[in-house]
Amino acid sequence: MFKRTTILLFTLALSFALTACLGGGTTEPTRYYTIAIENIQNPSASSFKDKRLQVRKFTIEPAYQRTNIVYRESAYDFMFYDLDLWASRPEHMLAQVAGEYLTRAGIFKSVETKTNGKPDYELLGNIIAIEEIDEGSSQYARLAIQLTFRKTESDEALWEKTFDQKKSMDNREPRTTAETLSKLFGEYMEEALNEISSRN
Repeated sequence: MFKRTTILLFTLALSFALTACLGGGTTEPTRYYTIAIENIQNPSASSFKDKRLQVRKFTIEPAYQRTNIVYRESAYDFMFYDLDLWASRPEHMLAQVAGEYLTRAGIFKSVETKTNGKPDYELLGNIIAIEEIDEGSSQYARLAIQLTFRKTESDEALWEKTFDQKKSMDNREPRTTAETLSKLFGEYMEEALNEISSRN
């Protein structure tokens, strides 16, 4: 009985020692990131100054329907960070930021993200991929998205474009990924605003 008690006490002491060596049971904090609006050049003219636009809720491919930041090391890998998360789902963030770009551009009378009567036009988006790519010593951020501009409740697009680029990063840090994806989306939106504003 004494021997069994001694072994039990030794096992518990060893367990506590290992816990202390591993950091006392503390866990790393969860970090959150977001897509931010960039400074872009807005169109100087527009034929929609008296029209209202609604930015519809963006859609996203099922694999990216998560708040975890996705990273890939090959075409066959699909992984995500456990503690580095988007502040909200990517489709919500990008729709919100698109609305901010459109509001700042001033090419429409008003820009709405929620239904408030019937707007004249709407912008839709479908996110195909939003991820960090690690290729050996090189890191990239990739954003693939389709944007569609059309009259409200019309199936015919007045303008539509699929963007899919990757931009080099200096390091493999989730904050750098968020910054680089923000720059990519800013470039896409600048091109979209210029092309939409010139539509008749």
